[in-house]
Amino acid sequence: MRALLSKIPAPLHGKEVVREENCRVCNASTGTQIAEVDYWDIKTSKLVKCNACNHIQLDPMLNDAETAKGCFAYYIEESLRVSHKEIFRNCVRNFRRGVVFGYSLKNRGITPNKVLELGPGSGYFCVGLQFVFPDIEVTVLDINEEILQANQKNHNYKPILEVPDNFVPACAGKFDLVIARDIIEHVSNVSSVIHNVNQYLKIGGHFHFITPNGHEDVWKHYLTSQLTNSTSELLINHVNYFDGKSLKDLLHHKGFNPVEYYTYQIKTTWRGKGWKKNLKLMSPASTKYNADKLIKEKATEIANYTVEKKQVLDQWYIKPEAKWVTLLYSKYQQSSLIKIDPELNIGHEIYGLFKKTKPVNKGIGISFREGNRYYAGTSVL
Repeated sequence: MRALLSKIPAPLHGKEVVREENCRVCNASTGTQIAEVDYWDIKTSKLVKCNACNHIQLDPMLNDAETAKGCFAYYIEESLRVSHKEIFRNCVRNFRRGVVFGYSLKNRGITPNKVLELGPGSGYFCVGLQFVFPDIEVTVLDINEEILQANQKNHNYKPILEVPDNFVPACAGKFDLVIARDIIEHVSNVSSVIHNVNQYLKIGGHFHFITPNGHEDVWKHYLTSQLTNSTSELLINHVNYFDGKSLKDLLHHKGFNPVEYYTYQIKTTWRGKGWKKNLKLMSPASTKYNADKLIKEKATEIANYTVEKKQVLDQWYIKPEAKWVTLLYSKYQQSSLIKIDPELNIGHEIYGLFKKTKPVNKGIGISFREGNRYYAGTSVL
């Protein structure tokens, strides 16, 4: 066991490069190239690990138009690949996760009133949250108008059509809780997103997110480069690969302190992600999958499938008159028994609940060094 643990996580080796775009976390201009990826046939980028803060990102980064095209193509590809039954199950799972999260807040004495969710997907996570806090008001922000329309129609959420990187003045100081589940790995400028979240929250408000452990998430691309010297295929726009300490440091310098911060789902680690050099763990080599062709030929084939809210909530354990039954079953299905310090970079998913302790200035750029880490961005008051 000790010998196994000494291999986890394995170091990422590569050549030192001058970046085309500086690190979006610490502004460093150099790094270690660990892989090369093709985002569909839209763009070829390097995956560069920052030697100052350990954050890994695409270099060069995707722009908004490239992201939008790839996201639409991936939406089509996923819709054709994933069954309606699995989509339904995901809605139910997200409801249970929202219930578990809501009771975790309640047990800490946290009662949100106004909630903003970035990238809400089906919206059922906040439906679970409303099961615990029936009076909360939910606003959702997304770049996909269809997702916003579905959330407004099915759940009566207030919609905002925008990318998370762009600041929305109407949201300033409005919310008690901001949620970003499986979102920050997709954004082009994570520093700007976290800065915006700080601006949207009231003092004492909370920021909840989950995001993949960057070391395991990037491992498939690293292996393709190391074992086959090939460019790997990137269809889903994971453009940030987070180091557990670097992410925590960034949040701290953006005015947040951790309430709960851990990594879970370690079964991926036992299978070899993040340390084992195995061909089965590689990302496929690039085929320069044609996004325009897929959109043109397959967009009309997407089934018009609507998940009925009544059907999602028609589960034997969802009992508004006996909420303890809903909680117990939801915890049984969705709770994580093993929780690991994210700084170890072990486990599949990073869970964060952070509290806003300080505001950040709007648009005042500064750079500073703490120990051997260099930061650039907005100052903390």
